[in-house]
Amino acid sequence: MHAPQAVAEAVRSREMVRCAGEDGVLWQVVPAAAASSRITLIASGGPDTGQEHLLKALADSLELGWREAEAASDLTRELAHAWDRLSFFYELTQVAGDLSSPPDLFRATARLLHQVVDAEDVFLASEREAGWTAQTASGLRLNLPKEIVQPLREAARPLSLAELPSIEDPEWLGFGLRDLLVAPIYMESDFYGVVGLLNPPEGRFDSNDLQLLAAVADQVGALAELALSRQSRESRLRFEHELAIAAEIQESLLPVELPDLAGVEIAAFLRLASRVGGDFYDIARTRDDDIMLLLTDVAGKGVPAALLTSLVHATFQGESAHHTDPADLLEVMNQLLFADLDKAASFVTGIVGRLSTNPLRFEYASAGHVEAALWLAGENRLEFLPATGFPLGIEKNARFETQRRKLHPGDVLLLYSDGVTESEAPDGKVLGKQGLADIMHAVHPAHASDQLRTYVDALDVHRQEAPLRDDVALLLVRALEVDSEPQMVVPFVLAAEMAHASRLVDPTRMLVKELELPQDAGRQLADGFALALTEVVTNQMEHAYAGGPGRIQGRLVLDRNSLTAHLYDYGIAFDAGETSPKNAIDPSDPPERGYGMRLARALTDELIYERLDGGRNHWCLRKYLSGEHRHED
Repeated sequence: MHAPQAVAEAVRSREMVRCAGEDGVLWQVVPAAAASSRITLIASGGPDTGQEHLLKALADSLELGWREAEAASDLTRELAHAWDRLSFFYELTQVAGDLSSPPDLFRATARLLHQVVDAEDVFLASEREAGWTAQTASGLRLNLPKEIVQPLREAARPLSLAELPSIEDPEWLGFGLRDLLVAPIYMESDFYGVVGLLNPPEGRFDSNDLQLLAAVADQVGALAELALSRQSRESRLRFEHELAIAAEIQESLLPVELPDLAGVEIAAFLRLASRVGGDFYDIARTRDDDIMLLLTDVAGKGVPAALLTSLVHATFQGESAHHTDPADLLEVMNQLLFADLDKAASFVTGIVGRLSTNPLRFEYASAGHVEAALWLAGENRLEFLPATGFPLGIEKNARFETQRRKLHPGDVLLLYSDGVTESEAPDGKVLGKQGLADIMHAVHPAHASDQLRTYVDALDVHRQEAPLRDDVALLLVRALEVDSEPQMVVPFVLAAEMAHASRLVDPTRMLVKELELPQDAGRQLADGFALALTEVVTNQMEHAYAGGPGRIQGRLVLDRNSLTAHLYDYGIAFDAGETSPKNAIDPSDPPERGYGMRLARALTDELIYERLDGGRNHWCLRKYLSGEHRHED
């Protein structure tokens, strides 16, 4: 049975129609009421019995059921899709917790994202030395063209293929490019990377893909920050652990105690600019019971320098028992250390010395080290001992020369690293050899430990608040004075700041207590001398340094007959000559406001001023002791 042509046209046009067909058959076409309905019913039969209404109700019911089923199917698909994407973000967060670097995170993200998005491939890229290199889900190596990266950097939002300029190299993928969606990855507000989707199975990427990609970019940026932070923290902790071990090793290499040698005092000090460094001192005994001294400076800082100091220590300790001539010892050390120093592209400056008695003498050889300082007490002058060869590690067969010096009572030998003379003040001025010489002149003949403490104080005062730029190593030997007049010496260094003007009061009182005077007499002597000292120091700060930065150094001396103070500064001269500065002061005729100097003169038996070479002022204050109060043995 064939339907009339009118029925076919009614189905196509979705119109209701009733028509008669062949053999008296009646045809009816009834669509559902909804304009967007897909349901149309066709019926044929005998004479009209009112089935039109029945067909209409049936078509509407079928349409409603169809729509509900279709909606349920769409909802199921959307829920499944949302669940997949939620699972993706959860799994990415879990995986990221075990990753230590952004490249690892990018690889994991590409793999996981490919499982939940309809795309031929997924990539994440960041800039390396070779350019923008991508991690892909497929494992394909991808170098992103500038036509992708630059527009994305400028737009700062996701872009589709239509929004990008034409790519010059169409084969950059290795396969055809149908569609592309890319989003920028930001880390700490800076453009860091790109995440992209390549070629959907059909058609183009849609708004859902765009939203997902934007969310992925945000998540990856946050996780990359955490990865870098964790990597930095782990690296820092690892480095701190290595530093702690190196510092312990380096500290263990220092002599536990300094040896005794008849006729001398020995003191040593080491301060590193960081937790570990290249400066180092060492001491060893020879078979003849002499003492071998070593002070070195390994080029470099940190753990590598600390490791090299351990090699220097081991070599020195092992060879000093067999080679007591300083030059011979340095030559052997150079040959044994050369390969390691050459491999590390480093070198070592150092000085090796031998202390011997009967008579007391010092033999030394220096491998390119800073000049050692020898204070000659009998001549009241300083001699610098030059290097006698190249640093270790420069020439494998380098030769060295041994120099010899006799040590007389009161002489002071100072071995030091360049961190001493190159110590910088905030204005960039270094202490220098002259500054070191001035300190040695000011602090003798104090005990070795007191002298060494004053050197350290002087460096701190010179630097003021500036950080320590280089390691500081000091090794001091003082030849004892035999059958000399007994005396007590307290060396000191003061910053030229008014807050420090009274710092000599307590040392003065300490010395006066040694006299065992009656309480009133002792207090009167100590307070009077301390007041005179404070006035002179104040005068140095206000006039010699004009209230600016500076250093005052010197010593307090108590002997049988007197209590004496020597003070040295680098300020303007205290004279009234024609060439003197405008604010110069004549100490013998102070201005109206200079009553402090008159008071200082009244409280002392001697108040002497002199201008020394090198632009220094020297003040000497002395109070003589009465016969019954003289210091006894």
